Formats: sequence, structure tokens, C-alpha cells
Amino acid sequence: MSHSIYLNPLTHSVRFAEEYADRLEHQVEGRMHALEIPEAQIGSSDLLRGVPWQTFFPHESDGGGVVTGGQISVDSGVLNPELLTETYGRQAGTLWAKSRLRDRIDAINIHEFAESQAGTHEEALLFGLRTDRKISEAARRILNAMEQGWRS
Repeated sequence: MSHSIYLNPLTHSVRFAEEYADRLEHQVEGRMHALEIPEAQIGSSDLLRGVPWQTFFPHESDGGGVVTGGQISVDSGVLNPELLTETYGRQAGTLWAKSRLRDRIDAINIHEFAESQAGTHEEALLFGLRTDRKISEAARRILNAMEQGWRS
């Protein structure tokens, strides 16, 4: 696949995710296990696309999600350096853009797991900050920037 330097970050992240979906699936699932996400909540299906189960969805682009039953997934948005800017502000966006992929994946996993427990996005922002899961300080900074940006 040829990558054009003229692609916007969203388009580039989706195309990259599609090309490296297997590797990203492995990374995301591994981080979910490392963070002790309950097995029943790891991954989900997309029957409309013929996907019985996976943890990483390259064709979606909002970062991650929770489906009925509390199952969580990560998507190509985790690769988009501009993902957080519009919703959470410039400070969160800048931090996100400079963060390692592992820290982004962990922040999304913890946020989505917190959302599955809390029930709302707003409560998940606070629950995510209080996680006792073993995430890096960089991932904690992302979660904090998300919460601060949401309140602003």
C-alpha cells in the first residue's frame, strides 16, 4: 500500500490500521490482558462486517468503544494524532499526539473499561483517573487531560 503525504490524519490512521490490523489486534489484546480487563469484556463482534470477535477495529475511528454487555474495543482512532483535540481541547490533543502508542492504547482501554463500569462518559472520566490498574504515568496524564478538557 502506498502512503501519501497528503492524507489527513484521520484517513491516514484508518489506512494504516487496515494495513497493520493483525499486529494492532495482538497489541491491543495483550494490553487488555496486562491491565486485567475481565475476559468477558475483552473484544466484541461486528456481525455486519462478518467479524465474530476482535479487540481492534481498523475501520472505526473514535478511539474505542463499549457495546451492550460491557465488551470493549479499541479502533484506528488510537493512531490519529488529532483524536482528542476537538472533544477535549488543545492541551489534551497535544499530549495525545506526543504520546507513545502503548500509552494511548492503555488510556483508551482504561477509559472504555471505566465507561462499562460507570455507565456514562462523564463518570468514566473520573473513574479512569482513579484506576488501580498498572498503567504508565503517561497514560495517567492522558486520562487526566481528557477529564480536564471535558470540564473546560
